[in-house]
Amino acid sequence: MKDDGHKGPQSVSSLLSRITNEQGWRQQLDTHSVFLHWDKLVDKTTSTHARPLKIVGNVLWLEVANSAWMQQLQFQKIQLLELVNKSLRLSRLEDIRFTLSDNNPEARSKPTVHFIQPSLAAQDSFQKQIAGIEDEKIREALMSLWYQSHSCQRG
Repeated sequence: MKDDGHKGPQSVSSLLSRITNEQGWRQQLDTHSVFLHWDKLVDKTTSTHARPLKIVGNVLWLEVANSAWMQQLQFQKIQLLELVNKSLRLSRLEDIRFTLSDNNPEARSKPTVHFIQPSLAAQDSFQKQIAGIEDEKIREALMSLWYQSHSCQRG
């Protein structure tokens, strides 16, 4: 019989503990605990306006609500980094970077919709194309759909 160093059945917790150590996951779990404890690490106002987005290497990326908060957190970056690192037992973050939230209207411009009436010639042309459809309700629905699709212009 092969002796693999283990005597008898192992508990799931000891097996998981051994695997996380062997794979080097324990340090990654420690680093990513920032996501679980963010609301406890920072004050309520900060947690409302900034959330951990990802960790790349040893850099924590925070998603920030708007540019004013990004600037405020940039001023507090060193203190914030120290606070986060104090909560970690096995790992250390080297930097914090910021990005604006996708839900932020400052981060993207909203397309505007302009209504432009299609020419009478274009309307007549489409009505001739659908004239062969016997059901009047279907013809009206198609005409309405065509009219709306040709009158709404993004810009």
